[in-house]
Amino acid sequence: MHQAHSLAESGPVSTPAGPQAELVFAPAPDGRTYISHQRVGYPFHITRPFYLDPDPAGLLTLYLQSVSGGIYRGEHLALSLEAEAGSQAQVTTQSATIVHRMQGGGEARQDMIIRVDAGALLEYLPDPLILFPGARFHTSLRVVAAPTATVILCDAFTQHDSEASGGRFERLVSDTRIERPDGALLAFDRFDISGALGEAHFDGAGGVYPAHGTVIAVHDGCPAEELAGVLSEALGECSGIYAGASTMPHDCGAWARILAEDGHSLRAALKAAWAAARRKVSGADPARRPK
Repeated sequence: MHQAHSLAESGPVSTPAGPQAELVFAPAPDGRTYISHQRVGYPFHITRPFYLDPDPAGLLTLYLQSVSGGIYRGEHLALSLEAEAGSQAQVTTQSATIVHRMQGGGEARQDMIIRVDAGALLEYLPDPLILFPGARFHTSLRVVAAPTATVILCDAFTQHDSEASGGRFERLVSDTRIERPDGALLAFDRFDISGALGEAHFDGAGGVYPAHGTVIAVHDGCPAEELAGVLSEALGECSGIYAGASTMPHDCGAWARILAEDGHSLRAALKAAWAAARRKVSGADPARRPK
C-alpha cells in the first residue's frame, strides 16, 4: 500500500454508457437490508437476496453472476455498489471468472466503485479470476468509505494453461484506491504482473506460487494492529501459502497478501482471512455460503 501515482495507459477497449451492474443497499425498518435500487444488464445477473447470517442480523447476501462465459478481448465492464448508512450486505459470485486469451494486441478492463456510508458494512468477495494463456486484463477499484464504515474486500487470481502448451497469461494490472467521501486518500495498492513472474520463486526456498490473493479490511472500530493480527493468525494456520498481513496507512484498517501453491490453497486462505476479519469487526462467525 502506498501513495497514489499516475495510472498506466490502457489499450483500446470499448467504453460502456454506464455501469452494467449498479446496486444500492439500504436498511429496512425491520432491520433487514434490502436492495433499494438496481440496474443490472448484460453480462451480469443477480440472484434474489439471501439472509444467511443470524449475526449481524439483517445482513443481505447477494450473488452476482455472469452469463457470458468469461471476460473477452475488448470488453469494458463497469460496476457500482453502494451501502447506505446502517445497511449490511455481502456481494459474492457463484464461481470463478475466466479471462480468455486476448489476440491482436487488445485487452479487457473492469472498473468498479464501492461507496459505503457511515455505520454500514459491505463485503465484496468475488471468486478468483482464472487467467488463460495470452490474457490481458486491467482492473481498477475505487472505494469511498465514510468514517465508521466497514468494507471487506477480496481480489484474487490463479492461472490455467487451457491448451497444455506451457502458455501463461500475458499481463494483469490491478489498482485499488481507498478514500474518504471528501476525496482524502487513505491507501492505494497497485500491481502489474505477468504470468512468468506470477510463478516466480518468491519465498527464497524454491516455492512456486501461481495463485495470488489480497484481502483488505477497512475498519476504524478497533486498532489497525489488532485487525492485522487476526489476519496474520488466521493465515498462519493455512497450508500451501506464503502470506503476510500489515496495517494500512492512516490506521484505516489492515490488509493481507497471499501467494498460494494452487487454487485450492488460495481459496482456503481467502476464506480464513475473510472469516477472521468478519469475526473481528462484527463479533460473530459468518455463516456458510453455498456455492
